[in-house]
Amino acid sequence: MIAVAQPVQNSPAMSIDALYRRGYVAAAIGVLAVAAATPRRLAAQGGERLNRATDPAAVVSLEPAHLDPARGMLRSLVGTWRFEMWFAGNFDGAPDASGTRVVKTLFDDLRLQWTEQLDHSTIQGQGVLGFDPGNDRFFSSAVYNGGSAPEFMTGTLDAGEPLVTFSPVATAAGTSPGQKLVQSSVLSVLDQNHFTWVALDRGWRAVFTRQQ
Repeated sequence: MIAVAQPVQNSPAMSIDALYRRGYVAAAIGVLAVAAATPRRLAAQGGERLNRATDPAAVVSLEPAHLDPARGMLRSLVGTWRFEMWFAGNFDGAPDASGTRVVKTLFDDLRLQWTEQLDHSTIQGQGVLGFDPGNDRFFSSAVYNGGSAPEFMTGTLDAGEPLVTFSPVATAAGTSPGQKLVQSSVLSVLDQNHFTWVALDRGWRAVFTRQQ
């Protein structure tokens, strides 16, 4: 889907050495006075460190920054969707492809599974979409009966809106030298009933509408 460095404090022994170097302790009685004060100084320093360690304001949360927004975004994608897809060059004509996608939860609310059927075609697809709290990133996989290899992507959530930018992930086992990786793309939730998925190079765009 952190750690904060604590300031380094000088030890009591270093303080005593410093006092010797500066000439403040010149007699045995002075050494005894410093030695007598050392336990109190240690206790005070230890208490100060303990207070800093237990101070709620000093504790840094390890929860991923995008966990709650990601959970809400994934929750909004559950349902049955009709989609229409346009390829580059088709600005205002009828969609080049359309179909139905069904999205369901998988194990928990951070992982989804989906199935897809194109209209007037035998092409089917299925995949997984989710969020990994361990690295604070989205992940996506898809496979189609008309394709030879699955597609894998990783994505980052925008800080200001429900928008995820996905980039392809190359796998040693699934990518051949001549195989073209899936295009980078952006998933954007417009409202509870609409979201879009658009290639960054504008090669295609898809609009999904929730079925009531």
